Amino acid sequence: YVGSVYEDFAVESMAGDVFLLGNTSWRIRRIEKGRVLVEDAHGQAPDIPFWMGEAPPRSKELSRFVSDVREEMYRRLPSRDDSVRWLVEEVGISLNAAEQVWDYLTEGMRILGTVPTAARIVVERFFDEAGGTQLVVHSPIGARINKAWGLSLRSRLSQQFGTDLQASATDDGINLSLPPEHSFPLAEFLLLLRPQDLDGALLQAVLASPIFVTRWRWTVTRSLALLRFAGGRRVSPPIQRMRSEDLLSAVFPEWSQSLEGGAVPGTTVPDHPLLFETLRDCFHEAMDLEGLRQVLCGIERGEIAFSAKDTPMPSAFAQYLTALDFLLG
Repeated sequence: YVGSVYEDFAVESMAGDVFLLGNTSWRIRRIEKGRVLVEDAHGQAPDIPFWMGEAPPRSKELSRFVSDVREEMYRRLPSRDDSVRWLVEEVGISLNAAEQVWDYLTEGMRILGTVPTAARIVVERFFDEAGGTQLVVHSPIGARINKAWGLSLRSRLSQQFGTDLQASATDDGINLSLPPEHSFPLAEFLLLLRPQDLDGALLQAVLASPIFVTRWRWTVTRSLALLRFAGGRRVSPPIQRMRSEDLLSAVFPEWSQSLEGGAVPGTTVPDHPLLFETLRDCFHEAMDLEGLRQVLCGIERGEIAFSAKDTPMPSAFAQYLTALDFLLG
């Protein structure tokens, strides 16, 4: 089945995602020029609807503040009264909100044994109700870093298992959904993405993602290589998308050939100013490549604590991440 899609939905969706249209679940097989190819998901549960809205991701400063509050609460958690008093007096929230924060952190710590912060990243793995495996990276370091990390991890795991995986990222972490037949030792998690491999892994992931095509169109529009008005009339969005992808195919033939063959684009990108600007936007505006590099280097040097744990049930932190997520695109 082939149908037209809204741009935002296409940008934030990937092959393998399941959505609900009417009373039928559909699985996305491929996203291409202004349309999405889907197949019947045979009743499989669809993903939770998402809405990006206009709000930007959490800033580095705010993420650092959230992490500092979590760290201070971690030290005070044994004492409910002391923790609640500190939240009310120092953070400035209401008594009712402070009590909810204490309950939330206490419940999360009961399963994980710790509270994730920017200096203490925790990976949690558990089975969901459908028998699949959910891998959650608790990293409250902001959505721009987490999106880059999640996109790279998704690409690496998809190559390793030979299948497309579902993934999402928020300001507080990453959620990867693995099929029940695929698994790996959690001790090997850090080997999936090393600092020295980051540039190539993220480049390959971005080139295979719809976000690359969208940022390319924005770039060529700003540079006036793609006209929004012609003959005194506005060029319709579908025509703009078609022309931008035609231009991309001319500048970057390998990208077009890889899509036709169903392969992932290679990491050799032509030396072209518009491609350079597009990738710069992807790496440093939509995501934070250098911020992720600092995190991975910090883990490797031992400056950022890292732990992994298989849990019998999702922690409170994981329940929040799996309920409020933004699909990686």
